This record gives sequence, structure tokens and C-alpha cells, in this order.
Amino acid sequence: MLKKYLVFIVLLISGCSEVPDGVRVVDGFRLDRFLGTWHEIARSDNSFEKNLDRVSAVYSIDDSGRISIMNKGYDVELERWRFRQGKAHISSDKSKGALKVSFFGSFYSEYNIIALDKEHYSWAIACGRDRSMFWILSREPVIDKALMKRLAAKVDSLGFDTTKLRYAGYSGKPKDGGN
Repeated sequence: MLKKYLVFIVLLISGCSEVPDGVRVVDGFRLDRFLGTWHEIARSDNSFEKNLDRVSAVYSIDDSGRISIMNKGYDVELERWRFRQGKAHISSDKSKGALKVSFFGSFYSEYNIIALDKEHYSWAIACGRDRSMFWILSREPVIDKALMKRLAAKVDSLGFDTTKLRYAGYSGKPKDGGN
């Protein structure tokens, strides 16, 4: 009986929307072009990035053919770099920008690319399964102010709360030389 109940719960959860209502993942997504380093330019505040600045993620394919993620962020309170190894996989249609990511064993979360510079893959906007988490990402640690304004307006137009955007602080180097 318990086994049937657990199967029902898994089916129920997997049938739930993986993106916020009214938001779509990008079509024509190419993982090979997405691989590499992405810098967090701005984000919604969240508990797992508390006190982190200068956050970046490196996406690569590991020896087993899986997507590997190495996140790095500077902890401004502890004045040191923090690292977290993760993994990901394309969650459905490989041409859609919908990934499942995990930094905690077999627990995966949605990571949806909802806007992307498809020509150069130089910037992206990603979100979780609801509007509580989103990120504005770039291949470079700093982006043009006009571009940032357009990307923030895009996030706002999709119904995300941009009044509490947390911007990355790349204005100086951390004491340990890091980034």
C-alpha cells in the first residue's frame, strides 16, 4: 500500500508545472553552446546563496557524459570562496532550455532558461519552478548597464519581483585574490 502511495505522489509531483504560469522555456536550446562559465549578474534573494557574491557556475560534460556543474561564490561574511559541485540533465525535449539540477544527491530542482541570447549565448535569464527564484546571467562578470536594464525589464514583464534584485558586486577583489 505504501509503495502505491509513493508512486502516486511521484506521479502527482512530476505532473505539476515545471515553470511559472505564463512563462515558457526557450526553444532551440543548444547544450553544447550553453556549456562553459556563466556569471551571476543579478538574482532574487534565496537562502542557499545567502552572503554570496561574485557567483559563477561552470557547466561541463563529465567523463560519464553527464552535465557537471561547479558553482563558486565569495562569502562576504566569512571572507572566503565557497564551492559546490552539482549535476544536471535536460529534463525533457533536448531543444528546450529546461534542466533539472541537483546539488544534494538525488534531489533535483527545475532550472529553466526563459530568455537567452541565441546568437552569441552571451546572456541568459533562468528561473526555478515558481517566481520566487530567478537569475540574470552573463558570460562576462559585468554587463553593459543598458543591457542590464533591458534584462531586468524582461524579468519584470514576466511577473517576477524585481524590487529586491540582488546585484553581483564585482567592483573589487576579495582579500584572498579569488575571482
